[in-house]
Amino acid sequence: MDRLRTAGLHLPQVLGRTDELPPTTQTAGGCLVLEWIDGTPLSNAPIDAQSAAVYCQTLQQIHSLDATTVPRLPLEPPPPTGPAIREREEIRQRLQSFNLLDLPHIRRLRDALDDRAPSTPAPRLVHGDVNFGNFILQPDRQAVVLDWEQAHLGDPLSDWGRLAAEDLLGNLELTTDARTTIATAVADYARSADDLHYWTLHQLYKHASATGALAVLRGWDKEQIAAIYDEPTRALLSAEPPTIWA
Repeated sequence: MDRLRTAGLHLPQVLGRTDELPPTTQTAGGCLVLEWIDGTPLSNAPIDAQSAAVYCQTLQQIHSLDATTVPRLPLEPPPPTGPAIREREEIRQRLQSFNLLDLPHIRRLRDALDDRAPSTPAPRLVHGDVNFGNFILQPDRQAVVLDWEQAHLGDPLSDWGRLAAEDLLGNLELTTDARTTIATAVADYARSADDLHYWTLHQLYKHASATGALAVLRGWDKEQIAAIYDEPTRALLSAEPPTIWA
């Protein structure tokens, strides 16, 4: 985080680490202590065109950073097979560890990915957790970005796919103008609609793996969780590709 901040991205300053302190009831192990950021999470209100523009500009700034020029940045480039294959393997391992590989809604998403493959552009810095709550809008209309533990070198379209998956799940409150702003920003990447379709499906699969793990840990009803993905999956598999933000 310090190295990315020095490179010009808007991150909180890391004030210290607690990994040498004994665990407490609030922290089972080490954690970071970050500076307080004055502002409002973008998730606290419907996203209008102005807020969407700040979000898009901030995400584009992250993706435009040449992370290979940041000294001693501990991020491994994706393998020759591409970032999608690497990330799918990480998801498979998580599902296997929670004995979730054969749940019908997860298997349906995994099987659908087998028939699709995105293009593999040069790897860029990817945030990995681009929900609006991780973007803190400051009074000067600049956004500071939190939660970098999933940052990696990969395909920047995966971040936009995460946003599209959240939209399909009904988790976004966007005005019509905000949708237009986001669609324009995605078009700037000059990628195919098929690639966006792949990464949306991929991120829905990743989302399902995360909620599946939480269902095991917290004792949630797996059938109720699975029902959340019925309509988004149907929408993604019924069109090639679907129109997400038009």
